This record gives sequence, C-alpha cells and structure tokens, in this order.
Amino acid sequence: MNAGVLSFTARNSGNRLLDALSNRDLIEIERDVQIIVMQAHHPSLSAGQPMQHVHFPIDAVLSIIVTLDGQSIEVGTIGNESFVEGDAAFGAVLAARSTICQVEGRVARMPIDVFQKRLGSHSFARLMRNNVGASLYCTQQYLACNAKHTTLARCARWLLMTCDRAGRAQFTLNRDFLGIMLSVHEDEMRYVTDELTRLGAVTYSNADVSIVDAHLLKQIACECYASCKTAFANSLLD
Repeated sequence: MNAGVLSFTARNSGNRLLDALSNRDLIEIERDVQIIVMQAHHPSLSAGQPMQHVHFPIDAVLSIIVTLDGQSIEVGTIGNESFVEGDAAFGAVLAARSTICQVEGRVARMPIDVFQKRLGSHSFARLMRNNVGASLYCTQQYLACNAKHTTLARCARWLLMTCDRAGRAQFTLNRDFLGIMLSVHEDEMRYVTDELTRLGAVTYSNADVSIVDAHLLKQIACECYASCKTAFANSLLD
C-alpha cells in the first residue's frame, strides 16, 4: 500500500456512500478522513486483526476473502458504492474476514473510533446499516448466481460491477486473480475472457481490461448485475 495521504473533500468524494451523508455528518467526519492509494493484490486487512480504520473505496476495488484448504475464495467485492468493514457498524472491533485490493486506486479511510462514535447520529447509522443490508443481499445473490449461471455470464456481471465500482472502463486485472474471484480454473478463465473479446464486449491484453461495448456486456451478464445495482441504489434513499 502506498501510505501517502491525499486531501479529502467531503462533497463529491467519489464514494457514493460518503456523498449521501447529511451536511452535518460530513462536517463531523471531514477532518478525520484521509485518502490513501492502495496497490493491486496487496492485503489491506487480515482476519482476526483489530480494525483501525473503516475504508470507503473511491476508485479502488477491494475483495473480501475466505481461505479454505489453502485456496482463496472471494465472498464479497466492495467499491465506491459501499465500505469494507461492515461489522464495524454493529460494534465489532476485530476483522471477521481478510481483504485484498483487487483494482488499484484511492480509498478514503476513517478511524474506527470516529466511525463508531458517528453511529450515534441516526442519519449516519441508518445509511451505514442500510448499506450493510444491501451488501448482505448481494452476497446472497452471488451465492445463487454461482450455482445457477454460466461462468461467461458471471464474468460479464463481475466486469460490469468492477467498472461501476472503480468508476472507469479500463483497469488492470490478471486472469489468475480474476479466476480466484470467480472460483474457476485458469484454463476456463482464459476461454471466457477470449470469448468476451471475440464477441467484441471487451479487450484483454497483458492483464489490461477495457470494456468496449457495455450494452453488449449487459446482454451477456446475468440478471444479478441489475438486481445488485438496484439494491445499493435503494440503500442510499431516505
């Protein structure tokens, strides 16, 4: 992780959850929030560690990881629609899961004591907990998606959500890491990315992904993309 600290602007921070806060809540947190740059593939937190900060991605994308029998499995993906340490909204101080940066970029971080103190504000607590509810909904949706939908459809959904979460249509992501995220072998991942390239939805070269036809990619993606996008949008409403 690049520990360099960048300036934070409360309004239009780039994280949709922070930007949905009330003016009063923004004023209260502005002096305590810092922006850092996270590098791809670097862990940001390990399970069982004390949570010192709550992280709100701006144009980075982070994965929540479970390791079983030495294999890493993604159980959640967080970008500019949410925050990483959801358990902190319910008083937890230790990380339940490990997290790793999936797509390099900026993240706003807030000290956990400041975050949990702000939970005394009804509007702040409501927004954070509604957002955790949306994350839980999407996790359940992804479990069903993994059992029901093809790898091609799931990959299209995953790339679209990564585009939304990072706020850009180009990002670096090698096939090995993408395979971990989708829990498929490298050969299958290569076939899927080659097929999306052949169809003209994306280009993929030296781990650099570009979405060139988002409309086509949405047609290929499973219904879970629209469902989860709606869930997060609704979580920001009063």
